[in-house]
Amino acid sequence: MELITPFKGIYSMFEKMKFNEQTCPHILERLKALENLALFILQKESEQLSEDLNEALGKLKKVLLSADELIQKFTESLAVTRVVKSSDYKLEFETLNKSLTDAFVTLSAALHAQQGKMLDKQETQLTEQESMLNELKIMLSEQKVMLKWQKKKMTETGRKLAEQDRKMAEQDRKMAGQDRKFAGHERKLGKQEDMLQRVDTKLVCESRGNCPIL
Repeated sequence: MELITPFKGIYSMFEKMKFNEQTCPHILERLKALENLALFILQKESEQLSEDLNEALGKLKKVLLSADELIQKFTESLAVTRVVKSSDYKLEFETLNKSLTDAFVTLSAALHAQQGKMLDKQETQLTEQESMLNELKIMLSEQKVMLKWQKKKMTETGRKLAEQDRKMAEQDRKMAGQDRKFAGHERKLGKQEDMLQRVDTKLVCESRGNCPIL
């Protein structure tokens, strides 16, 4: 806060010149406004200050040193003579008042420019973030479409598999029926073979004339 220190000394000397306000019109108001503006700027980190702001703060420091010298010169004269004619310092105080006004305008303009740049940077970042967000939304939308398509395909595949299972079960039932029919045919064939064997045996016996009772 090195820059703020001169303000305190100047305010202290102003107390001694309170009866000579006509000699320094509006200077105290300018100093108060400059101090508030400087305090606002100095609250920021030094690396956040632009080159223009640092340059404006340097010029303000020079103006404050000039103001300190002039007011000290004025108060010393007042201490010696008790009364100082306003005309003796009028031009110097008018010049100081103009320098303080110029310093305030320069500092305000530099601060406004930096804030404008920061705002532009923030807007650019916001635009980039919005663009990224839109891209993410598009990606999510595409993924939703893809998931919906995959879900549809899986549903169709599930239906096909269910249909295949149903057909396979039907085929199993048919094969089981055919197996039962084959088993029935085999039993019939077995009986027929048994009957044929008995007939053959009977014929052989008859041909020999010795037939057991079947």
